[in-house]
Amino acid sequence: MSPRALALAFALLCIPPASQALEVEGIRFEPVTRVANTPLQLNGAGLRGRSMLKAYVVALYLSAPADSLDSAMAVPGAKRIEVVPLLELSASLFNDPLVKGMKKNMPPAEFEAMQPRIRTFSDNILAIGDLKKGSRIALEWLPGRGTRITIDGHESGEMVEGEDFFRSLLSIWLGARPTQEDLKDHLLAGKPTR
Repeated sequence: MSPRALALAFALLCIPPASQALEVEGIRFEPVTRVANTPLQLNGAGLRGRSMLKAYVVALYLSAPADSLDSAMAVPGAKRIEVVPLLELSASLFNDPLVKGMKKNMPPAEFEAMQPRIRTFSDNILAIGDLKKGSRIALEWLPGRGTRITIDGHESGEMVEGEDFFRSLLSIWLGARPTQEDLKDHLLAGKPTR
C-alpha cells in the first residue's frame, strides 16, 4: 500500500463515528440534521428491543458531542430525539412506556408537579393514532419555546414548555435508570447496535 493510501486510510479511521451516517436495523440516520435552523450532529443511535422483539430505533442529535445526560443538557441550543418504529404501534403502546420511563428517572414530587405537562405531551402522542412502521417521530427541544413533536416532518400537537420537561424525556434513554442500558451507551457513544 502506498504512503498516500495509508494516510487516507488512517484519516478515515480517525473520523469520529458521529460525523458519519449510522444505520441501525436498516434505518439510516444522517450525520447532520437541522432543528430551528440549527445544524445538529448525530451523537449516537441504537435499538430498543429485547431478544426477538425489536420495537424501535432511536437517535440523539445535539450541537456538540455529549457522553451523559448532564452533558447532553448542557449542550446549548436545539436538541432532537428521533424514533423510528420497527413495527406498527398504537399511540398508547408508544406513550405509556415513555411516561413510565420519565417516572422512574424523576423524584416523585417532580413527577407529580410535571403532571399537567406530561398530560399535554401524552395527549399529543395519543392524538396521532397508530404509529406506522418506518415513520419518523422527532421529539425536539426548541430553546425559549419548548418541546415539540413532529411526525415525518409535520408538527403534531402543542408545544410543551420547560427545559426540565425535555430533560425528563431524555432521561428515559439516558437517565440513571434508562429503558435499556446498552441503548444508553450507543446513544452516548455514537456506535450503532447490530
